[in-house]
Amino acid sequence: MRLSAKLLIYNLLAKGLILLIFISAAPFVLKYFAVKNTDNQLREKRDEVISIIIEDGMEKFISSENPEIGFGSYNILKEEYILLELWEQGLVVDTIFVEDRILERETVTYRVYSNTFEYEGDTYILEIGRSLETIKAIERIIYNILIGTLIIFLALTFFLDTAFTEKILQPFKKIINQKITQINEPQQFSYKPIKTNTEEFRLLDHAISDMMRRIQKAFNQERIFISHASHELKTPISVLQSKVEALFSSEENSDLEMEKLLDMQVTIQQMKKTVNALLLISKVNNAQFIKTESVQINQLIDEMMEEWKDYAEDKEIVLTIERNDPFTFESSNESLCRMMIQNALINALKYTPKGGKISVISTSTNSHHQVIIKDTGPGISDDLLEQVKDGIVFLKDAEKDKSGFGLQIMFKVALYLDVMVDIKSSTDGTAITFTCPIQQD
Repeated sequence: MRLSAKLLIYNLLAKGLILLIFISAAPFVLKYFAVKNTDNQLREKRDEVISIIIEDGMEKFISSENPEIGFGSYNILKEEYILLELWEQGLVVDTIFVEDRILERETVTYRVYSNTFEYEGDTYILEIGRSLETIKAIERIIYNILIGTLIIFLALTFFLDTAFTEKILQPFKKIINQKITQINEPQQFSYKPIKTNTEEFRLLDHAISDMMRRIQKAFNQERIFISHASHELKTPISVLQSKVEALFSSEENSDLEMEKLLDMQVTIQQMKKTVNALLLISKVNNAQFIKTESVQINQLIDEMMEEWKDYAEDKEIVLTIERNDPFTFESSNESLCRMMIQNALINALKYTPKGGKISVISTSTNSHHQVIIKDTGPGISDDLLEQVKDGIVFLKDAEKDKSGFGLQIMFKVALYLDVMVDIKSSTDGTAITFTCPIQQD
């Protein structure tokens, strides 16, 4: 899972957990504050009523002729009421409680504030009540507003966290893409620092660059050694070949000596082939070939098929072109393109048995061009393919005449030309696919 996804999931889970706890506790908290607020309002109502009594007198509420009747008032929706009566029990009352009252055959639950006070020598009890339905309605409204706000908050934080995480991790993605995944060879590495103000990403970028410097140094030393060793080997091999050829011209050689000289000649040719392959790989690794030519791939295929037609007929192999779309490979190198495709064709011709078939398919799409060479040979072993892909030049456990240099050169050239190579091989045959990119205008 990507780091950005993990951060996003963590943020959502953390905030979701906090919000879940908050929402679970919200009804109790809202009820507490709603009741607390109602109690405060009841006390304020009590102060207002006493202020009115002080200002206008008790006669406004209770008649002096019939004081035992008292005063009672309910609003039209029975949401609030006020009761004022003479209090003769002598107890001081100052309390808030919940009480059910039956009004017009309807039971209404009230939050009631009951308080006794003295006025002109008499004690009165004042009750002010507010319906709990009103309190619950207010709770529901506030709770719905709260839930809506939290949902909006969660949605906004999701989008903001996503955008913020993407922006924060953008330099990290650039480091991964530009300095790791897109680098197939050390010489392709760019030491230009990725712009970021995050210290950890700077350290990562610096560490990768330092590591690549060490890798490139070791890689360059290896390439220089192979190049120099190959050049040094060419001279003694040429001398040996000259001496063997001189011995061939001698008339004093016996049949046994001539047989041994022939073996030596074959060995020298194999050595020359190996040295030339190493030199070619070294030159490709050192980017000593220009990539400024426009190569007509369809013409190249026609020429190669004409060159190898007689060889295929001698081996009784059916060599055909199933399709050959016109295609110009820009910013390339013609000799390397020829070598790349020809190595695949030569391998197919070399290992396809008598009566076998080799077909070439060259097709274009809007985004790429593919050249596919299929044969009905015995296939390439998985071990050999893995070694070639891993860049191993001297292949382990390779059979005689199956050194893998042709495949190695093919892979190296393809990599240098930005061509993707895919090999599918089984006992029924092998298909090598070259995918060339098409430059968009």
